[in-house]
Amino acid sequence: MYEKAKDGWQTSDYRPYIATLKDLEKLSREYSEFLLKRSVDEYSKGFDTLQDMQAEIVRLKEIYKNKKYLNEIWYWQEVDRKNAQDRYINRLKIEAKTKSITYFTRAINTIDEIKNNDLKNNETFIDFKSKLFRIYVSTQYDLGNMKPCIPILERYITMREENRKDIWAYKYLSSCYAVMEAMLDKAHKTNEEDIIYYKNKKNQCLLTAAELQYGIDSPEFKELQKIVQQDERTAEVINIK
Repeated sequence: MYEKAKDGWQTSDYRPYIATLKDLEKLSREYSEFLLKRSVDEYSKGFDTLQDMQAEIVRLKEIYKNKKYLNEIWYWQEVDRKNAQDRYINRLKIEAKTKSITYFTRAINTIDEIKNNDLKNNETFIDFKSKLFRIYVSTQYDLGNMKPCIPILERYITMREENRKDIWAYKYLSSCYAVMEAMLDKAHKTNEEDIIYYKNKKNQCLLTAAELQYGIDSPEFKELQKIVQQDERTAEVINIK
């Protein structure tokens, strides 16, 4: 991290004892690249975990398909066996995705420590960060963990123009907002403003997704606009009551 000895300074063993100097070191390109490497390593572990799981499932399905089940006499035995196989595969998926989320979370936390502006504004850096956010969200979403997806998606679409036009970001976001809206609607002692907040966010994302996919003058967009307006009018009636 520090320069080699030069002009009498022996800097290899230098340790700053002032917090500001420590913070200054964290601004260096070298330290930021070190953090980026750590983040990429964590991402790779999570990605490999998912890849290994998918390969194992393909292998198991091939075995299940080709195996002869001569001991099965009754139809219910076949049903029970297939259900057990499906449960096992689902358990493999959940275990692998849960494990991979640990790696992706570490990768995000590490990359958020990077302070060097030159590196943060680098297109390759933004590409990696976008890819990391996408795989984190899609994996959390598959596990049914909607709430942690929201802040990551909100950050994702503000990172650059390309992300702002990513239709899948709005599809995921609208679903996450919808789940939060439904959960709050069913909960006791919920502030009505919180429900309206997620409803509005959901509808905004739905309209943005439709605009990106079909265009603002399309019949699909206009039809969705009617549905959104009806949804919001219903909420207004409930509030009046």
